[in-house]
Amino acid sequence: MKDSATPKKYTIKNIKKSQHNAVDFNFYTFEHFLKDAEHLTKSHRHDFYTFILTVDGIGSHIIDFEEYEIKPRRLFFINYDQIHSWKIGGPIQGKIILFSKSFYNLIYTGNSDIRSDTALENLPTYVDIPEDRFPSWLSICENIEYEFTRSEKFSEEVICLFLKTCVLKMERIADDFRSENNEADHKSNVVDEFKILVNKNFRELKTTKDYAERLSITPNYLNALVKESLGKSAGTVIKNRVILEAKRLLSHSDLTVRQISLELGFTDNSHFGKYFKNVTAVTPDTFRKNSINN
Repeated sequence: MKDSATPKKYTIKNIKKSQHNAVDFNFYTFEHFLKDAEHLTKSHRHDFYTFILTVDGIGSHIIDFEEYEIKPRRLFFINYDQIHSWKIGGPIQGKIILFSKSFYNLIYTGNSDIRSDTALENLPTYVDIPEDRFPSWLSICENIEYEFTRSEKFSEEVICLFLKTCVLKMERIADDFRSENNEADHKSNVVDEFKILVNKNFRELKTTKDYAERLSITPNYLNALVKESLGKSAGTVIKNRVILEAKRLLSHSDLTVRQISLELGFTDNSHFGKYFKNVTAVTPDTFRKNSINN
């Protein structure tokens, strides 16, 4: 644990000084964003979404305890409240796009894939953009930057549509690694919906049966789909999400273990301790002590 204080939660307005009085959207080149940004090397949260498109550079992102290399043509997506920090190994070129839920929802579409911010919940942490598709991504970023700096009539609406385009294009790249037949698509949709439900309800719902009921399928069928798609059981996915949040709070907050257990929906502190140890092989107190020493 870098420090005992709860990680600072940044808004679009206060994460970095900007010439634009931006509240719901901002655009930066990588080079400019990282100037005077020592505070961003420390663990922090975002109160907004972020697309990060890297053109070149050396370094990595640490996102929810996982470290991801910065590579050319790599597109990152950071969701609300994810614990995030930077390791910069040298100059980095790229584009950074910050936007809020309200900005993304500025334009409503009837397409369920992009009509609201819930569409972003299923985006992967990153994709590597194929070389032949990369110019189109740079073109989108240039158009967004143009509209943002010129701030003409309907500029916000145009940017919003470009953001929805980014969501679809990122999802399309991710889909290239999935089966394209209808049955696989159906299964993938169920698993995707399951992951969204887990992310929203892990504090209250902790069994496969709970989520199967929400999805109107049997627990055995849900478990089979999740295992086929993710290589792990539905119960493991649920536990991993609970444990991830527990690790966040143990590493980056001053809450007591009992307070954390209540925050995560456990009424019995000893039950939380057994639950945590069953997954991590250590007690919450031991994990916290080890985090402090790392």
